[in-house]
Amino acid sequence: MAARCCIRAVGAVSCVTAIAARHCVRLAGALVIASLSAACNRTTAASSDASTSASTAVALPAPPGSSAATPSTAPALLGVLGFATIVYDQPNSGARRLGYLRAGAVVGRLGEADTRAGCKAGWIRIEPRGFICGDEATTDLEHPVLRAASVRPRLDRPLPYRYGFVRAVTPLYLKVPTSAQQFENEFQLKDHLAWFKEHKDEVQTAILGAQDLRVDADGRVDVTKQLGELGEEKNTTEQGPGALFGAASEDEAWPFWLEGGGRSIPNISGFEVPSSAIFADRARRHTGLAFIGSFATDEHYLRRRFAVTTDLRLAPTSKVKPDAGSPWHGFELGGGLELPLGIVRLRGARAYGVSGNSVDPGAPLERRSAQRLAGTVRTVAGEKYFALDGGQFARAADIAVAVAPSKWPEVALKGEKWIEIDLSEQLLTLWRGQKAEFVTLVSSGRPAIGDPKSTAATVRGSFRIFAKHISATMDSDEGMGKNQNVENERKAGDDGYVANKGDGVYGVSVRRGQGLFQLRDVPHIQYFHKNYALHGAYWHDVFGIARSHGCINLAPADSLRVFKFTEPVIPEGWHGVRAEGTAVIVHQ
Repeated sequence: MAARCCIRAVGAVSCVTAIAARHCVRLAGALVIASLSAACNRTTAASSDASTSASTAVALPAPPGSSAATPSTAPALLGVLGFATIVYDQPNSGARRLGYLRAGAVVGRLGEADTRAGCKAGWIRIEPRGFICGDEATTDLEHPVLRAASVRPRLDRPLPYRYGFVRAVTPLYLKVPTSAQQFENEFQLKDHLAWFKEHKDEVQTAILGAQDLRVDADGRVDVTKQLGELGEEKNTTEQGPGALFGAASEDEAWPFWLEGGGRSIPNISGFEVPSSAIFADRARRHTGLAFIGSFATDEHYLRRRFAVTTDLRLAPTSKVKPDAGSPWHGFELGGGLELPLGIVRLRGARAYGVSGNSVDPGAPLERRSAQRLAGTVRTVAGEKYFALDGGQFARAADIAVAVAPSKWPEVALKGEKWIEIDLSEQLLTLWRGQKAEFVTLVSSGRPAIGDPKSTAATVRGSFRIFAKHISATMDSDEGMGKNQNVENERKAGDDGYVANKGDGVYGVSVRRGQGLFQLRDVPHIQYFHKNYALHGAYWHDVFGIARSHGCINLAPADSLRVFKFTEPVIPEGWHGVRAEGTAVIVHQ
């Protein structure tokens, strides 16, 4: 039962710099390598020469005979071609893994090792440490794969990519399929297209969500602003299908590597198929996908729009519902908001007047509002009530209560940063020593309090983060399973947010385990014990209720806040890193 989260990825995470063509952006908190700016400002010509990708892998000179890495005589940059290129602490594939980089990343090249063992092109030392195999790298910053994968994950937004959920089984195409190829490979496509024509306006929209929140360089949400309010960028409700699926504009042209109906770059998805294949694997219903762009087609291709996934496959957007993630986020402490603090977890909660053995219902309490606590607790007819500032009370069952620990852990006494997770309250608190900085609702493994060996409950104890990912894939175990909290989830869920309810994406059908599917590019994953991790969840909005298969689910904005708070720091250009980091204390 230990491998609850079922994350299939390599290591941990990074803030990365876009290098090419249309998305030449500097992410918040990332240091742009000076040499990169020139490459960003160049306008590159489209190339459809498939032979280019094989000719620009880094080839090293003959080994100089020294075991030390050869220092570079001038600043140099290196582009990554493999979708998940592993970084080792020694020039050897059997060495310890330090992390990994995704295709399109550009990092500093420090020199070459004098060995080619297990790597035809030889091993390359990169910034700030470690070695990658030259077979998966290039010094040509105009390489087609680098340009195709130039849209990097964002760490200045709650979600690193644009996301959507598959409504009907679809091939993930490698090339833009002709109308004949689409009818050949998609079941009952004629009926689907007729349905989509009638419902397009309904299913190609999304409501306000995590993507519409502003965050600062530390991941703190600016509660006074949302995107679109200053007119510089449309919010999710105002965006068309192009932007919702990652395009820079609604009329964005085809990617250069798909021109002419072919494909001028290799398949990097990891799902191996013959070079003549039209698609690589299918995405089942309910699969969550992440996108870096989209484009429309003409009648030769049934006028469908195709979204580009992070591994450079194509999903027809008529079969995908765009989504912006839950807009929920926790509370920054300070400025009058301090512990003890209550957060209203469920709908229908209200304040009460408590006098002796009498309890009188009062005004409603806003769901997920923060309530300052006066410190008094009353019990009436076996029900516990917490006193609120102002003299009213709240039922203990309706609120999650964050308090300082009765006994400080060693990390707090040392003044370290640490994370506290209270399973009973479904709360996470960020601490610096003995000062609380931030508190939010989470969804832990269910039941909230149970034996991790025989249930999906989250493990308890003192741990340290040992790996971080900007994003990675999970399977359906994280989003499915027999629903043990239907009533509480109904009260905790936000019907306005469940835009995909009719498709079953957020509904009970997902949680009852109807079929297998994947959740691609789950954001801000932080492992703290075996396969247990903190991570963002873009597929539900019942935070405050235990509902996972062991991991700690956070709303996207909260997962970014925690991600930026913790160690280890991910080197620039990397997508994942492994190293001992911030303490995590899980208790009931």
